[in-house]
Amino acid sequence: MVHSLPSSRPTPPGFRLDGKRIAGNTLAISVHVVALGVLMFPSSWQPPAEAPRTQSVPVLFERLPEREIPATVPPPRQLPRPVEQPSRPQPRLETTPLPMTDSTRVFEQGEIEAPPVTDTGAETTSFDPGPPALATLAYDLAPAPRYPRASLIAGHEGTVTLRVLVDETGRPLEVSVESGSGHRELDRAARLQVLEHWRFHPAQRGGRAVAAYALVPIVFSLP
Repeated sequence: MVHSLPSSRPTPPGFRLDGKRIAGNTLAISVHVVALGVLMFPSSWQPPAEAPRTQSVPVLFERLPEREIPATVPPPRQLPRPVEQPSRPQPRLETTPLPMTDSTRVFEQGEIEAPPVTDTGAETTSFDPGPPALATLAYDLAPAPRYPRASLIAGHEGTVTLRVLVDETGRPLEVSVESGSGHRELDRAARLQVLEHWRFHPAQRGGRAVAAYALVPIVFSLP
């Protein structure tokens, strides 16, 4: 802080000190004093050292002797391969068969020669099975007949023998009573059952199935 020196001059009346002006002048003087002091001190700044230069090494190029390059022989020239032409199908020749000529001799009267007669042997005759004969036939299907209700109540019993004509397929064609049981209801029941429901194994003659007769016994018996 700067103190003003006392002045022997009397202060005129109405005079006032300006504080802001005094402070500004004081600050300017202080800045100048500091700058002068800095200039008076020896300076320690030195310019930067110059970077060392790299020493260049000379490179000597030695020229190599020229080499003889052997002459190259060009490859043999290849001729272009011939292009194979696709084979064309040969036209197919169709031959028309000649009509057959009749070599049969024709006489002047318009008659023709008859072909020679060849002997073919005796004519084969058809198989004749002959009349049906009595044979023992096996049963293929033989269900038992139902007992007539009236005969069951009356207690009738007996054996019925039937004469059956069997064809080549084993079916009964005719059924007749060869010997009865003594009761009409039993005979009728046995005959209808065999005619409608029984099947036989047909008889054989010469390796072929033939019609034949068979005798079939039917037994009616009460428990």
